[in-house]
Amino acid sequence: MAGGSVNMEEIEREAFKRGARIEVNIEEPGFRGSWFTGTVIRTVTKKTRKLFIEYDTLMTDEDSQVRLRESVNVILARPIPPRERVRVFKMSEEVDAFHDDGWWEGVITRVHEGDRYTVYFRPSKEEIEFSGTDLRLHREWVRGDWVPPLEPEGEAAGQDDDMDEDK
Repeated sequence: MAGGSVNMEEIEREAFKRGARIEVNIEEPGFRGSWFTGTVIRTVTKKTRKLFIEYDTLMTDEDSQVRLRESVNVILARPIPPRERVRVFKMSEEVDAFHDDGWWEGVITRVHEGDRYTVYFRPSKEEIEFSGTDLRLHREWVRGDWVPPLEPEGEAAGQDDDMDEDK
């Protein structure tokens, strides 16, 4: 990067401090393309490059009410994306859909009336219909920045005054 470098240790220290709310990408079979929310219990160590986290919606087993805690590689974690204004999504837009207790990466394949959308999930080859309130624009956390960048106030497609505060 010309003109300066990003201090990833500093970014990680701030983004993943104890008590920070984060999302974790799970790479196990059946979970590809999913992000689950949680809280940092122990911060990144230089030696292991891992965080110890507690998930919000994943439990220790199917019948348990005990939240799953585990160590995850810092490369699989990111801050929770900032909330955006409610938007009208378009065909072929990449989105994250809230489904089965997590955010799953997909693409809009149909736009229905009444703020409804059909989303296709590549890994499972499924199509599921969602309300717009269960969708967000897909973004990646790259070297401390959201890509694509967040839209300035008033430029998001759709309604201007409603905020999605449900999730």
